[in-house]
Amino acid sequence: MSFSENTRIGELLNEQGYLRDKQKQAIRWGIIGLGGIAKQMAEAIRGTKGSELYAVASKSVDRARTFTDNVDVQKVYGSYEELVDDPDVDVIYIANLHTQHFETAKLALMGGKAVLCEKPLTVNAKQAEELISIAQRNNVFFMEAMWMKFNPILTKLKEIISEGSIGQVLKIEADFSVVFPPDSNRRMPEFAGGALLDLGIYPITFAKWIVGRLPDTIHSKCILTSTGVDGLDSVTFEWQTGESAELSFGMDRIGTLSAKIIGTDGYIEVSPPFHGAERISVHHSQEVKEFHMPFRVNGYEYEVEEVMRCLDRSLKESPIMPLKETLETMKLMDGLRSEWGIVYPGE
Repeated sequence: MSFSENTRIGELLNEQGYLRDKQKQAIRWGIIGLGGIAKQMAEAIRGTKGSELYAVASKSVDRARTFTDNVDVQKVYGSYEELVDDPDVDVIYIANLHTQHFETAKLALMGGKAVLCEKPLTVNAKQAEELISIAQRNNVFFMEAMWMKFNPILTKLKEIISEGSIGQVLKIEADFSVVFPPDSNRRMPEFAGGALLDLGIYPITFAKWIVGRLPDTIHSKCILTSTGVDGLDSVTFEWQTGESAELSFGMDRIGTLSAKIIGTDGYIEVSPPFHGAERISVHHSQEVKEFHMPFRVNGYEYEVEEVMRCLDRSLKESPIMPLKETLETMKLMDGLRSEWGIVYPGE
């Protein structure tokens, strides 16, 4: 089953209740931290009506200027403070290193700016709690950039499950395993490296999202790397209502990057990479239905639209990706690291 572009967009807008007034001034975005994911976000912002990539900032003005070689941006800053102090910036997307998220988001929130911060929101739950408290005291919008939660095909998947098409969910399987280079900062404890925060957050969030709540029981295994961070992990969730999840993630092997939801009356396969999927197949009895929802830009545009929707409605957090959920996941990951004996410098 295929959806035309107009039908797909229309369904998503109806699902999220968002249809922006064309007469409103464009929401002006600033980006802090100019790595690869920032390029993806810049493309999504430029491809979303009603949004404008207004400013970028790096700790090096030369790096910031290099980022804008092929990007039309009005302001280029060589410090984070300058971007935060710009009164024309409506919302800031933070995409620097994991260990920099806390101080950068704190700077922006204290400056009264709306913030979309790349996952993981922080290194641990203590930092997340402090940022949430700051956002609430300053009455500003704050959200973790879990773009998977706004993926149209995964929204469709949730609908199919809710409709009972595969019966009661029994088991969830998800893998996110890739190979990081030996010299990657993702392998270094001083950068809060390891598979869990960078990769595991996706299957963990996916399983919680499908069932709708935290698991009642958690079992896990971890193989540490020579640098002392988690390299290969497996986690099992169990719920007292009968569901279970088998999750795997690692940075020392190539995995399937796929996901599967098995129910009493059928199952759903999510094409890889599951967190950025555009296709699912629903298997019920002898029938197989295919659903295809291609991205309009690159997949990040849907969380851009969610931020715009929330700002238009003066919401301080997203009902789709609430801060409570972010904090729950951070606490869960803290618990896993505690079991594995992993402590980052400065904790």
